[in-house]
Parts: sequence; structure tokens; C-alpha cells
Amino acid sequence: MQLPDKAPLVENAVITSVEELSKLLKEGLEKGYGVFLKIFAKDAHNKYYMTVLTDRSKVLIADGIVVDTGQQIKGSEAIEILKRVIGNPMIIDAYSLNEVEVKLAIADNLELYSETPKVGLSELFSISTPTPRQLPPMPAERKEEATPPTPAESPSIQQRKLKPGEFEVTVNFRKGSLPREAFEKYSEAIAREANRIRGISIQRIEFDAEVGEGVVYLDVTLHGSTESTSRKDIEIEERKLFHIVSKHVPIILRVSEYKPILRNIRVILNGREVKPREVVDREKKKTDYVTRDKRIQLSVIEDVWPQFSNFARTVITDIEREGIRVTRAFFDVKGRREFEINLSIVIKDGIDRDTAERTIRVILTRHARELSRILGKYITVRRVDVEIVEVSPPEAGKARVVSGKAAEILARKELIEKEVEKLLQQAGLEEFAQLTEEKRKETEELLIKKRLEPALNELKSRLYSELKLVPRVTFKWLKLNYDIEGSTAYVDIEVSFAQEGTGGLFGSYMGASTDKIKGDIRDAIYRIIREVSSEYGVSIKPRKLHIIVR
Repeated sequence: MQLPDKAPLVENAVITSVEELSKLLKEGLEKGYGVFLKIFAKDAHNKYYMTVLTDRSKVLIADGIVVDTGQQIKGSEAIEILKRVIGNPMIIDAYSLNEVEVKLAIADNLELYSETPKVGLSELFSISTPTPRQLPPMPAERKEEATPPTPAESPSIQQRKLKPGEFEVTVNFRKGSLPREAFEKYSEAIAREANRIRGISIQRIEFDAEVGEGVVYLDVTLHGSTESTSRKDIEIEERKLFHIVSKHVPIILRVSEYKPILRNIRVILNGREVKPREVVDREKKKTDYVTRDKRIQLSVIEDVWPQFSNFARTVITDIEREGIRVTRAFFDVKGRREFEINLSIVIKDGIDRDTAERTIRVILTRHARELSRILGKYITVRRVDVEIVEVSPPEAGKARVVSGKAAEILARKELIEKEVEKLLQQAGLEEFAQLTEEKRKETEELLIKKRLEPALNELKSRLYSELKLVPRVTFKWLKLNYDIEGSTAYVDIEVSFAQEGTGGLFGSYMGASTDKIKGDIRDAIYRIIREVSSEYGVSIKPRKLHIIVR
């Protein structure tokens, strides 16, 4: 189908909830008669690329493909998949169409139009389906569940009695949503242990939840009764309940895969609130030594203190294996959702500052990438400050323990110096000045090559990983050649991609231009070259770049 060339309402918009999708549709319909959506989404089984045409009240046409298998989906099957993935994170291009454009689209796709159920927009977006993080919904025969809210309602509220006659659970989502089963299981664990406290009975548990990227912030309120009359006894019970709420909060993480962060807990017994209490902030920074000799100091939020303390010890151990003697080090880790590492380190002399800084940065960056994979958090190395102190004469005479690589380089340097010295003794200085210079250059080239080769290997590995993630194309192969001139590596890169099929509902309207795809690939390659150059402290420059998109 041929449609007018027009700018999208939004392009590559990341939609994470039904509410956001509903808002986007409303915006498109306010500006036109219908909306055309290009949707990339996935569930626990497959990834999907779908196109949808709507008018002001219903879906008119829907089709797409299963990305993993290439299977075509259309009509009722496409609608069912759309129902299943609504609420999951998705990437969307949206176009607002006038009445003529909508009718032309129907005329050019009559077969698809006849196969597509005319599902109302309100019906489609009021469907609550589990996301990949959610467990299946609870059995339908549990009638206590309140009617689920429509996406347009904000905030959304879910309320149901988990155990009729004993207590009920209310969940108020200030932002986003999570599967109710996570709160049910958490509530059951709280109530089960709370009811073991003599004289305590829980009637209602309320949650105020704010869902962010991978985390959920919780305010928890317990409503119950107690047989105690002494204020002191009631305060003791309140502390016990506070501990129970904190103890069982990991259930939220196990069920929903969202990290729960308790902000405050309230306990109301016999209709009276004892005392609101804020939760200890686990995201408060902790600064302390991580070794008994107090050489290594770390400052980071308490939540990840164990992981970063092991990280700091390992980094210093690897630095010392390279022959760098560390007097003291301070790791200042900033951030909460993403982390930035700043290292101030004092070392003993015997190595120049630039070499020491490059070596330390390479080690620090390598371990930061490993820790990033473990924590599932983005970690960067920002600053490395190196201070060199002089070694006292007695210590300077001690033999140094160096790594095999450093020992090899030092031994080679010593042999060269002895050879030059011997030659200079046998003849005049001027005669062998050129030979001395050649030996010096040979040594420098060897050291440069030792630094560049690991960086180039890392560049190739990272290109393979990153280029597989480029949207709308499938990565095929990569060729990388390089020449080292002086202290710079000049790289020639050739990459090949297969463009994903652009057939379907709106023909050419579904695909991105080849020039734009190549531009995205080019930007990604240049970015990776800059990152690797910075991390390894070397100079890598692109000389030729050939991008093939078939």
C-alpha cells in the first residue's frame, strides 16, 4: 500500500505499560481519524514485529511476523498475540492518519481487513495479561477479586481478599504495575508469621507501590488488632511486625523479578497508629576499609558493599601482580542504579606515572565489566588518580616481585642496554648512535604492541556483541584488519547485515531506510572504538569502514 510520506507521531518510543500505550493512542486519535502502529514486542516465548491499523473506536487490521521463526501472523491470531504482549515493554512507531488514508489502507488490504476481528480499543486495553516477569493469574473461581481497573485510571488499585474472613490486601500503584501474586505471597508470609504473635490478628495489609526500572518502592501499612493493653507491650509488638515486614520482602523479588525497596512501614493496631517508622536506607553510602592492614578503603551504597569490597581487593591484587607496589587506595563508587568508579591510588616509585595509570585503568575496567554482568547494573570507570611516592634506600635495594610479562620486558631491556654498552666500548659513540636509536625504537614498538593487541582483541569481541543488537537487521559477519604505525592502530572494518523483511500490512511504510540503518551501525562502531581506546589508554583510529545491508 502506498501512503503519503509523512513524519511519524513518535519513532522508536519505548512503551512499558498499558497506560503509556493508551495515552499514545489517544494522542494520535486527537490529531487524526485513525492510528497506524508498528510494534516490536516480545513475551516469554518469541519476539514479534506487528502492524496495527485502528480508527477512533476499534482495531481494523492487524498482522505481523514472529521474528525468531519468520512465521506470518494475521487477523485473529495477531489480535491474540497483541492481547498477550500488551503491558510488556515494547518499541513503537506511531502515525496519525486522516480519514482518506485509513480508507485507502482498508481498500488495499481487504483480505486482512476481513480476517481481523473488530476489537474495541477499550476492550483491548482493559485486558490484564502477565508479562514475562509475571506468574499466571489466580484461578477465576476466587470471586473476591475486585474488577481490574482500566488503563486510563491513575493511580490503579487492585484489591482482593486472599483468605476470606481473615484479612484483605490492597495494592495502590502510583506508577507502573506488578503481578498481584507477588503481593499475595508476600502478604501471606507476613500474616502467617504475625499471627503467631500471641494476641495479634491481621485484618488488612495495604501497599503503596511505585514501579521503576527493575525496582519497586513500597510503603506498607498493617491494620490489625491486639489483646495487649500496655503501651510498652504494644510497642514491642509493633517492632516485631516491623521486622516481619522487612524479613519477607525478598518474596517480591523472587516472584516479580523486581527489586523491592521498603520506604516506610506503618502499623495500626486497634485503630491506633503506634508510631510511623522509616525503613533504614539500604542505599545509604558506607565508607570503610576492606582489608585488615587498612590499605584499601571503599565508599559505596550498603546494598552492594559485599560485591564491591571483593571487587576492590581483587583489583589491587591484580595491580600488584603487574609489579606496581600499592601503598593505599580509595575506591569512591557513586550512584545507585548505575555506578561510577573513581579510584585514588598511591604507589611506590619504580614505574612512570603514565604507564602505571594505563595499567591500572585496564585492570579496573576489566573487573568493572565482570561485576557489571554479575549485578546486572551499568558500571563505568571515570577517574584514576595516581600518586607516586619515593622508596626509602633500604627498600629500594630489595628484590621486586614482578609478573612474568613485566619480567620479560625488563630482561629484554637489560640485554639491549648491555649490548649497546659493549658496542659503544668497542667503537666511538657517533658510529653506534644510530644503532642505539634503533634499539630504543624496537623496545618502544614492543611495548606499544603489548598494549595494542589486547585492545584490538577486545574491540573485535565487543563489535560482535554490539552489532547483534542493531534493530531491523540481522548481523551476518565482521572483518577487521589493522596496521600499527607508531603508537596508533589504524583499523579497516567491513560488516554485513541482512535487512529484515518489510512486507506486510503497509508495504514500504513498514521498513526503515537503508541509509538510516547504515547510519545507526556507523555510529555504534565509532562509539565502540572510542570506548575501547579510552579504556585501554591506546590510540585506535578507523581508516576504512564498509557497511553492507542486503
